[in-house]
Amino acid sequence: MLLALEVRDFVIVDHLALEFERGFTVLTGETGAGKSILIDALGLVLGARPDPGVVRSGCERAEISATFTLPATGPAAAPAEAPAGATEDIDAVPGSVAAWLADQGFAEDDGQLLLRRSLDAGGRSRCWINGRSATTQQLRTLGAALLDIHGQHAHQSLLRPVAQRALLDAYAGADDDAAQVRAAWLRWQTAESALASHAQREQALAAEREQLAREADDLTAVLLSPQAWTELQLEQGRLAHAHSLLSSAQWGVERLAEGEDDVMSSLHGISQRLGELETIDDALRAPRELIEGAAIALGEAVHTLRRYAHAIESDPERLIAVEDQMQRIMACARRYRLAPEAIETRLGDLRGRLAELNEAASRVDLQRACSQAQADYAAAATRLSALRASAAARLGATVTATIHDLAMGEGVFSIALRPQSGGSAAGDEQVEFCLAAFPGQPAGPLARIASGGELSRVSLAVQAALSRVSRVPTLIFDEVDTGIGGRVAEIVGRLLHQLAADCQVMCVTHLAQVAACADHHLQVSRTSVQGAPVSRIQALTEGARVDEIARMLGGVSLTDTSRQHARELLGTAQAAR
Repeated sequence: MLLALEVRDFVIVDHLALEFERGFTVLTGETGAGKSILIDALGLVLGARPDPGVVRSGCERAEISATFTLPATGPAAAPAEAPAGATEDIDAVPGSVAAWLADQGFAEDDGQLLLRRSLDAGGRSRCWINGRSATTQQLRTLGAALLDIHGQHAHQSLLRPVAQRALLDAYAGADDDAAQVRAAWLRWQTAESALASHAQREQALAAEREQLAREADDLTAVLLSPQAWTELQLEQGRLAHAHSLLSSAQWGVERLAEGEDDVMSSLHGISQRLGELETIDDALRAPRELIEGAAIALGEAVHTLRRYAHAIESDPERLIAVEDQMQRIMACARRYRLAPEAIETRLGDLRGRLAELNEAASRVDLQRACSQAQADYAAAATRLSALRASAAARLGATVTATIHDLAMGEGVFSIALRPQSGGSAAGDEQVEFCLAAFPGQPAGPLARIASGGELSRVSLAVQAALSRVSRVPTLIFDEVDTGIGGRVAEIVGRLLHQLAADCQVMCVTHLAQVAACADHHLQVSRTSVQGAPVSRIQALTEGARVDEIARMLGGVSLTDTSRQHARELLGTAQAAR
């Protein structure tokens, strides 16, 4: 529950420090005193988007901090109305709030939770959770588990079909089921879209597959690795020049070792003569040895040339075959604008793309996926419809009983579930809140049947029913009693007091009958400090509370009679508890 709130330099509040207790607390005050500032401040510290001008005139920044006790679990459902400026989609805190805090790095051991937010005049904002820097999204997520605000215009949203459906799902505890239906619907629509797209692309894909397969077959027929292509070129060169190669090898052997005045004979002669002269001058030894070495090297060259000449064969048939293979390879490469050595890489790419096309979902696969997605949606929507039907009957009976207490004794509140052909992301039915204000009158849409006062009472009854199933520990009602008065206002006060038996309830009200039912009473007043308006909030003593309720009863000035009337209201409310 909410333990304390501190506000500095916010709108017309210079400094405000409040402590709160369990039970039912009302805030009252004259029009313009700033009764809703408390609600706005709480909304901001729980992550709402700030309006321009929230920083008090002449100040650099506004600061708001709120202290809560930790609830045991996260919320059963999203709030009936998110704080002003918050996004519509708020992630629920999974499991316990303490576990979420620990997971996010905000855990504390004292069982309390401190939220703080600072907003400067330029619109920049900073947030903290338990003294650690946080984001506004984290504040919003956490806020959904801590506090539920029912705004003074909540009855207006009650006329919107989307809001009606959300309220019924919240009451049914079916928010997760509704999310599953939305997800299943999206999967179904995605599958249908894929099937339709496949039909449009099928001809183009078939043409691409045929073209790629033809190219792959052509390249496979002439496939050579880059190394094999190089070797084939070398073989063609040898075969094409076999005669020249053989002639040259034989000519080299003859000049070196077999012809007249061949080199080998000349070297042997020179070596022999130098050897004879070594005995006269030993300096000839070195050149003789070099010549002998050259003779040995030339001998090896001659041996190699002879072996090479012996291996050379003129094979015209093999030459024709090699040149024919090269021609086919080069023609295929030119056709697909490739270099011959790139054929292997290109063929790998083609086979990869063909595998993708062959493994892509066929029409049969897509039709099967579409049928399965439709079946999944139908199953999820059927479960949701059953939960809604059961909850609609229970909520209708509960709200009807409550509006009877709110001076609509002949009214019947009901919820119509109208089938929606083909389904939707919201399920198989449209939800419509209906009211029959008088016996014999057919139930009609709430927007058409209910008057302004009746709509306010139905809204409060719906909110009360939802609050009873909510696990959010603090409920705030911001002038939801607008448009009612007299005995009905007294019943509203008692209803809010009954809600406070299960959770902490606060209400901004202008009705004395509602205020008299509260356990705690805070008065909002407006004064002037150095010419600037300033809002003040104080907890009222018993005597001061009598005076405030007497003022709310409408007296121009307080009299003994108005005070006596106020005491009677307080006594009646006390006796009714």
